[in-house]
Parts: sequence; structure tokens; C-alpha cells
Amino acid sequence: MASSSSGNSIPAPEAVQVLVASLADESPMVREASASTLKDIASLNPLLVLDCCSTVSRGGRRRFGNIAGLFQVMSVAIRALGKDDVDPQYMAKLARIAAAEIISTKELNADWQRAASGVLVSLGLHLPDLMMDEIFLHLSGSNSALPAMVQILADFASSDAFQFTPRLKGVLKRVLPILGNVKDIHRPIFANAIKSWCQACWQYSVDYSLFTVIDGDVMSFLNSAFELLLRVWAASRDIKVRISTVEALGQMVGLVTRTQLKSALSRLVPTILELYKRDQEVAFVATCSLHNLLNASLLSESGPPLLDFEELTVILSTLLPVVCINKDSKQHSDFSVGLKTYNEVQHCFLTVGQVYPDDTFAFILYKCRLKEEPLTFGALSVLKHLLPRLSEAWHAKRPLLVEAVKNLLDESNLAVCKALSELIVVMASHCYLAGPPGELFVEYLVRHCAMTDMDRANNEGSKEFIRSTGSFYPFRYKKSEVCSIFF
Repeated sequence: MASSSSGNSIPAPEAVQVLVASLADESPMVREASASTLKDIASLNPLLVLDCCSTVSRGGRRRFGNIAGLFQVMSVAIRALGKDDVDPQYMAKLARIAAAEIISTKELNADWQRAASGVLVSLGLHLPDLMMDEIFLHLSGSNSALPAMVQILADFASSDAFQFTPRLKGVLKRVLPILGNVKDIHRPIFANAIKSWCQACWQYSVDYSLFTVIDGDVMSFLNSAFELLLRVWAASRDIKVRISTVEALGQMVGLVTRTQLKSALSRLVPTILELYKRDQEVAFVATCSLHNLLNASLLSESGPPLLDFEELTVILSTLLPVVCINKDSKQHSDFSVGLKTYNEVQHCFLTVGQVYPDDTFAFILYKCRLKEEPLTFGALSVLKHLLPRLSEAWHAKRPLLVEAVKNLLDESNLAVCKALSELIVVMASHCYLAGPPGELFVEYLVRHCAMTDMDRANNEGSKEFIRSTGSFYPFRYKKSEVCSIFF
């Protein structure tokens, strides 16, 4: 970096050294400003910044007061390196510095440890084999750094799926032997890593064939890990372990063998449905896993559906009230999660509807006829979503749907009225409103457009029924009852 024209200016290397030293300043403002400036310089001269940082980092966090800030700057500089600037020998030295800090303590997720992990991930973007070789050195026995090393591999998979996925076999070969001895407190980290590795595979499959990566050995590793997670980890008393395990299993269902998946359904479905007794965040995780499970079980090109509709009814009956509860949330913090969950529920119904359109239609109409507010609201919301997407399969069922909607026109619950109005609009756009019923539905819409504030206030009381159900009224089956369906 060239110096300025002033005779009193500090040469660039010395200026960078001053900024690096300022990372350990007592003032948080000075630390932040120094880090920001160093990151800007790193984009222009990454090697200069790395040289200055690596010199200071050799003393570790005991000699430098802000090793986390130092590693963060190094991570940015490494990412900014050009292809010609990457020296494997120099990168190996930086990898050893970062790894040494990680394994020097039993702490987990300390800020400096996460920053050191970032250095290794950045190195992996340039030299994945070098980075992995460094991590593999610490993936054995009862090493206290095991969780941190596995987390780095998860972060690398999320950062660069295309470089990670071809190396999945080497990772599983080393991680699988230690899975059985992982303590409950560390299982969420390992489960999250497995989830990230599977997600990387799916991302890789968009542009490349997975058959070249998932050979017989990898499939065997995945089947073994899947069985362990389902049999042992999913039965843990720790809710965090169960949630993270279900999330991982949800990503694995499309990668394990069809035989493995079929034999696991009688245990996996009840395990996922059990989570609906928890809060909205957990419901979202459960619904995403259900969606992946339904896709793998029903839409596989390898054979017929693995679940018949009778087995699916318990899943659909659980999902319907979830639509109502999440859409009814008024808290801003819950809204995003609730909306995501609502969309995932609709995806689940669409997957089932594509395979069993007649049975799905009959199921939803039956729930409408029950006139139970949560179920009716959920059924109408699902109909609104499926009608445009299954219009051809449901074409002959138009009279049945029109009649079912007519029977709901006297409903007074505000949420049901809104869902019914939205469905009528969708029906109109698909030519369902021809003849006398159409006039009746138009009159219904006009009448509800003219509702006064007093009418709305009167209807709010009926909505309390939905709110009072709590976060997880929807799951009304015992685990043993769900299991019995699959035997």
C-alpha cells in the first residue's frame, strides 16, 4: 500500500500495526473503529493485514486483550485473498493458530472461539482439504474440542455447499464413530451439523448429480446416523435435543434409502407430531420436517407412496388447527414465525393433495361440516390455497364445494367469515359462482363489506375461543394412538 505524499505520514505497515494494537484498546468505540478500518484495508491489501494480525495472534488470547476482534479481521482478510495470493504453507500456519485457540479450553461458543472458527471456515473457502485436515486431527477420542470442530464443519457446509458436499464421505467416516458417545448437552450441536450437511447436499443437487457423491459408503453412513438419531436422540428427555434431532431427521429423510425410511415411519411420524404440544417456534420446525417427510414418502420417483391416506389423516388432523392458531397471533414477534408455519402447513396439504386429491377433498369438506371454529377456519384456509392448484383434479367436485360453502354462510365467527370470504373470491376466479349460488355468495360478500365497528366488536368474543386454545391445542392424540395407526 502506497503512503501519502506528506513527509510525516506513517508507512502503511506501521499504520496497520497501530490499528491492530488498537483492537485491544480499553474503549469499545476505539476497538470497533479499528476493526472497521482494518476490514476496509483488508479488501485492498489482505496480505498486509494478515501479516500484522498473525504476528500478534501467536500469543493467544492471554497476551492479546481482544483475540475475537483479531480473528474476525483475519477472517475478512482471508476471504479477500485472490487466488494467486493463497500460499498453502502460510494458510496452514494460520489454521494451526486458530485451531490451537479453539482446543485450548473446554468452553463452547465463546466469542473468541466463534471468531477462530470463522478463520478456519474462511480458509476452507480457498483450501478445503487443508482446513479439513486440520479439523480431522481433533476429531477423535474424548477431545473436548469435538463439538467446536463439528460446528466448524457445519458452518463450512453452509458457506460453500459445492466444496463441502464432495467431501461428505470423509466427514461422516470420522464423525459417525463418535456419535454414540456424544453427551446430551452436545447433541444439539451435532444434530444441527448433520442438518447443515444434508442441506448442503440438497443445494449441491440443484446443479450436480448427487449419485456421484452419495455412493454406497455414504448411504450406509447416513442410514446408521438416521437410525441412531431416531432411536436414541429423538427419545431424549431434553426438549432441545428432541427439537434439533427432528430438524436433522427432516433433512435426512430424502437422502436415506427408501427401505430405511419405510421402516422408520411408524416411529418418526409420532415423534414429529409430539412437538406440536410446544410453542410456535417448535411448531415451525415440526411442520418443516413433516413437509420434507411427506415429499420423501409420497412424491418419490423410486416407487409408490409409502403412506396411504388413512395413515395421513392423523397428520392432517393435527395440522388443521395449527393454521388457525398461527394466523390468529397478534404479537409482532410471533407474526413472522406464524406466517412461515402457516405456509408450511399449506405445503403439506398440497403434497398430500397431489397424491390423494379425492381423499383430501373429502377430508377437508368433512372438517368444514363439523362447524368447530378452529377446524372450520383451518379447512377454509386450506381450501383457498389448494383450489387453484388442484382445480383440474377437483373439477367434478364443484357442486359439493358450493353446497358446503352455502352451509357455512350463517357462521358468525369473524375469523371464519373472513376465511369464507377469501375462499369465495378464489372460487369466483375459477368459475364456481355461476347461477343462483353465485348471487347468494356475492350478497354475502357485500353484506360483510358493510360490517360496522360494533359488528366486529360483537364478533371478537367468539374469537376468544380460538385464542384460549393456547399454543398447542391441535395435537389431540397420544403417541401410542399415533403409533397404532402404522402397525
